[in-house]
Amino acid sequence: MLIWLYKWIMIEYLDNRSKGTIVIINEKFIKSVSKKHFGQLKGAIDMVNQAKVEEMEDEQILMLAESDKNKYEMPETNVENLAYESKMINIVIGKVHQIYTDVTSDDIARYVRQILAEDEYHRMKPTEVAKEVVAIITRNPTRKKRRPSSKAPASKNICDYISNA
Repeated sequence: MLIWLYKWIMIEYLDNRSKGTIVIINEKFIKSVSKKHFGQLKGAIDMVNQAKVEEMEDEQILMLAESDKNKYEMPETNVENLAYESKMINIVIGKVHQIYTDVTSDDIARYVRQILAEDEYHRMKPTEVAKEVVAIITRNPTRKKRRPSSKAPASKNICDYISNA
């Protein structure tokens, strides 16, 4: 569109010069040429711009609605964690009630949630969680077993063992 504007400016300039009027190409002249030759496009451009603005507003409304919807929905990871937690609670309640019948299920569930909060990777087995719950009930916490880390091998290299002996 700028190229067409430039061409019309040159045509108008040469036309005025051929008529004998001297025209200076300045802002006023450019605006008059633009209005004369591209005046009908202003309405179309305004309509397109208005449509784009309305489309952007609609997208913002949809994004806000989506964020409000997500606010009230549970994320998938929470659903998986809750399923794991409820399964573990049911198993541990069954195991602990065999030993301690006077402890309520709500107390056991609370203890299990405390223990599972520390076990973020879900590595504990139900028997380990039950032992921890029993330890909390009896107020004698058990020492946790150290698991071998993935960085250090569980066994020594036999060559190093023989060379050091």
